[in-house]
Amino acid sequence: MKIYFLIPSLEKGGIERSLSRISKGLIDRGWEVIVLTSEVSKEGKSYFENSVKFITVNTLFKKQNSIIFQFLKNIILFFKFKEIINKNDVDLVLAAKNLPMAVLLKKYSKSEFKLFLREAVHPFTAAKNQRSYINSKFVIFLKKKLYPYADKIIAISEGVKKSLVDQLKIHPNKIDVIYNPAGDERIIELSKEKVEKNYFNKNFNIINIGRLTKQKDHITLLKAMKIVLKKVQCNLIIIGEGSERDNIYKFIQDNDLESNVNLIGYKSNPWKYLSRSDLFVLSSIWEGFGNVIVESMMLGVPVISSDCNSGPSEILDKGKYGDLFEIRDYHKLSELILKKFNSSESKKKLNLGLQRSNNFSINEISKKYSDSFEKLL
Repeated sequence: MKIYFLIPSLEKGGIERSLSRISKGLIDRGWEVIVLTSEVSKEGKSYFENSVKFITVNTLFKKQNSIIFQFLKNIILFFKFKEIINKNDVDLVLAAKNLPMAVLLKKYSKSEFKLFLREAVHPFTAAKNQRSYINSKFVIFLKKKLYPYADKIIAISEGVKKSLVDQLKIHPNKIDVIYNPAGDERIIELSKEKVEKNYFNKNFNIINIGRLTKQKDHITLLKAMKIVLKKVQCNLIIIGEGSERDNIYKFIQDNDLESNVNLIGYKSNPWKYLSRSDLFVLSSIWEGFGNVIVESMMLGVPVISSDCNSGPSEILDKGKYGDLFEIRDYHKLSELILKKFNSSESKKKLNLGLQRSNNFSINEISKKYSDSFEKLL
């Protein structure tokens, strides 16, 4: 059986990593995977197995970010993707980015393929926080009109499904909830690699891994650290790059946190730092899922997460496998950090977290994808 992954831009990120893991599981189950894309980063492509075939189309606007150029680029992509689909024997497409374009391809190409949309965020929350008011309204309007034409929507958490039902009025039967395959056993070996620089120079080391964006709300974590450091000495390592780096660094400087907070940038292997940490903290305002929570549990690292929409609470089963705090509540976060500092995590609870991570293994998740595909073929 053959499946096309539609990913208009293949970058280095959580979506690409999740899709590469899904593709690995599908290949192990006998599927042939073809990735249909345009922009390809070297690292993004490296996530995938060698047996994955790539079909890459070119546009004239790779380095242009204005709305007009992006619009023109999408028009070119639409016609080029449409041509490829019409020329090939396409039965099944899983779209992971630019989902409205995927729906238009289904409507206007000659091929009668089955279309699966993988929705990784709360559509309304993401649009409201990442776009202008008019732009967000337009995106929500498009999704309301176009998503029902898909054959199936894969929501990566129950919270994302609820958002699709409540806000986009999608019928629940059209949506399958399939979590991310974040329980990738390969990270256990990667976590054993040598760390090139010793960032762990305190008795207690906290780590945060994620893009430096407003969504991840690093300022709340830093405010909590400021309170914690008045009572105990510890270290915070932040891994990631993004548009908020300068603002985060300025906050660190203005609040005299430089000796206790390390911004170490993007790392292709963040797990070797994670495995050496005493605590992982996620402070996001919203998430679709939260891969790194599962990865922390796999590596035996305790977790504190914001109780944001929607993945963290589902992964941690409302606090059974880790601690939760309300978004932006840095006072509560500081209390939870101090609690972790003053009492060692029980081996029993860490073992429960490890067992919980098995629910998100590549084998378990790829089986659910395969079953969902086969029902419509």
